[in-house]
Amino acid sequence: MAKYFIQNLVITGALCAFATTTSFAQAAQTLASAQKAYVNGNWKEAAAAYEQVCPTQAESLRTECYLWNILALSQTGVAADFSKAGKRLDSLIDKTNPQQAIYADLMMTKAQFQMYLGRYNKAAESLVHAIETSQPHQVTVLQKVCAAVQDRAHSEELNEACKDLGNPEAREARKVKAEQAAKAEQPKTAESKPQATETKATEVATAAPKTEATEAKPVEEKSAWQLQLGAFGVKSNADLLVDNLKKRNISCTITQNTLESGKVLYIVRTGPFDTKENAVDYGAKKLAPLNVEFRPMLVKQAL
Repeated sequence: MAKYFIQNLVITGALCAFATTTSFAQAAQTLASAQKAYVNGNWKEAAAAYEQVCPTQAESLRTECYLWNILALSQTGVAADFSKAGKRLDSLIDKTNPQQAIYADLMMTKAQFQMYLGRYNKAAESLVHAIETSQPHQVTVLQKVCAAVQDRAHSEELNEACKDLGNPEAREARKVKAEQAAKAEQPKTAESKPQATETKATEVATAAPKTEATEAKPVEEKSAWQLQLGAFGVKSNADLLVDNLKKRNISCTITQNTLESGKVLYIVRTGPFDTKENAVDYGAKKLAPLNVEFRPMLVKQAL
C-alpha cells in the first residue's frame, strides 16, 4: 500500500514540477536545494528545507511551496510526518480559493491520501472536486489519478467526470451548460412561490366570499445588479468560496439551478448593487486583489 501511495505522489510531483519550473527557478537558492533533495528522493532533507523556506515565499507561491513540503513529509516513512502532512493539507484546502489552479492540485493530493487510508469513496469525492475546479494543463495528471481511484472506488459521478477529462468537447459542453444555467436568473424555489400563493388563495376563496383581503396578490419582481463569482457542480466548492470571502467581510449567496440534463449547479453571487458601474467598481476594489473572478449580471429578484 505504501509503495502504491508513493508512486502516485511521484507522478503528481513530477508533472507539477514541469508546470512550475519557471517560478521555482526564480526563487531563493534554499528553495532550489529543497527541490533538488525532493527529486533525488531525500524526503527528510527536502521536508526540512521546505519547512525553512516556505514561510519566506511570496504569498502567491507559498501554497505551492507547502504542497511540496506535504509531498515530502508524506514519504519519509515516519507516521508522525504523514499525520502532519495530512493536517497541513487540510489547512491549505480550507484557506485556498477554489478558483485558483493550485486548489485542484491540493484536492488531487487529498484523494491520494484518502486512497492510502482506504477511504475510497472519500477519495472519489475529492477527485471530483479536483476535476470540477481544474484547468486544461492539469488534465494529464488528473487522468492518471482517475485511473488509480477508479480501480478502487465505485462512483458514477467520478466515472462521468473522469470520462469528460479525455474529451475536450465534452468539457467545453459542460462549460457552455454552466454559462446557460447562470443566465437563468430566477432559481426554481422562487418560481414555485406564485403557484403556492395561488393555491392558498383558491382555498380561501372556497371558504369565504372574495374580498380585497382574500384575493391572491401576484408576486412582484425587480432586477438588480449582482456579481457572479462562480457556478459549481459540487456544493461544497461553492460553500468553500462563500466561507473564504466571508472571512474577508464579503457576503455572498448561493442559488441552485437545475439544467435540462438534471445536473445541479450552485451559483455564487454577491450584491445587489444599484448600477452595473457600482457592481464593477466593487469587484475591482474588493475581489480583484483576492484574485477572485467576477462577472456583473442583472438578476431578477422577488419583492
